[in-house]
Amino acid sequence: MTNFNTKYQSVCGIDIAKNVIQIYQVNQDGECKNFQVKRKEFLQLFENREPSLIGMEACGGSQYWARELQKLGHTVNLMAPSAVKPYVSGFKSDRKDAIGIFNAMLAGVRKVAVKTEAVTDLATLLGIRARRIRARTAKVNMVRGYLMEYGIVMARGLRQFKNSIADSLLQLERAQASNMVKEEFKFLVDEVDKETEAILRLDREINSLAKQCKNFDHFLTAPGVGLITAATMCVKLADPQVFKNGRQFAAYIGLVPQHYGSGGKNVNTTIPIKCNKELRGLLVQCAQSIRRTKNKSSWVTQIEDRKPNSVATIAVANRLARRLWAIASKGEDWKRMDINFG
Repeated sequence: MTNFNTKYQSVCGIDIAKNVIQIYQVNQDGECKNFQVKRKEFLQLFENREPSLIGMEACGGSQYWARELQKLGHTVNLMAPSAVKPYVSGFKSDRKDAIGIFNAMLAGVRKVAVKTEAVTDLATLLGIRARRIRARTAKVNMVRGYLMEYGIVMARGLRQFKNSIADSLLQLERAQASNMVKEEFKFLVDEVDKETEAILRLDREINSLAKQCKNFDHFLTAPGVGLITAATMCVKLADPQVFKNGRQFAAYIGLVPQHYGSGGKNVNTTIPIKCNKELRGLLVQCAQSIRRTKNKSSWVTQIEDRKPNSVATIAVANRLARRLWAIASKGEDWKRMDINFG
């Protein structure tokens, strides 16, 4: 960091926790300190102080602390814990974690965007919505699975569930099941209806919050992109400059094959298992929508002719992710940048 002596009064690596926060601080004169402060005294330490460069792991509570420190005039770099871990030496402790965060920041580890309050609200509602969908799916599958024990088979899918659940419960009434079993089935079906109502309510609020984000309307102009995908992009690309280019963003999502190399030979394998699967799943759904359209571009048609269906879908999702990064970076609507991908 070449401009440390002139730009910042100090550089700090901070390991945040519930009640005690560890700070590794290096001042302009090279003096090093590694000390703890209590949570309620943390912000007071940085009040009425010249601007400092602060590094923290992007974990629970980090977004709040980052916003508060920025209000005090400091520069905050959030970093993924997995990226910081290689810089922590020896056995784990708060002191060594703070030093590792400091070293990772100086090494230029990729930052995590600091979210505004509006983007934080949007991210929270999207997370709650995803969990409600998983809970509803679990309840639907539970009902389908237990009904099969009474000889009642239901088709897969939420729409099929809604269309056939009334007839299935009537068949259960004629089955030799106890009254308690029948009541529990009705209770589960009511819970599915409540989850559906809650998801619809969340969709309306997400739409309202997402409209406040500067690139939401731009994302909606992209092919195959709907409300939830556009809102998710507003969160993930709140600061598109965190990624060097669209290729890096696509790799972050998990849309680039893994590779390993030795002796100058690199081998590509499958797409990674460890990634943001929900985000990748959204873009895969967008890619499938693009592939189902009648007026497909020549590039999509060519990739479908040359590759298996799954590989073609990932290829389309990869290019879509790169173009979405370009939309966020330039702040413009979707443009047909070439004739190959419309």
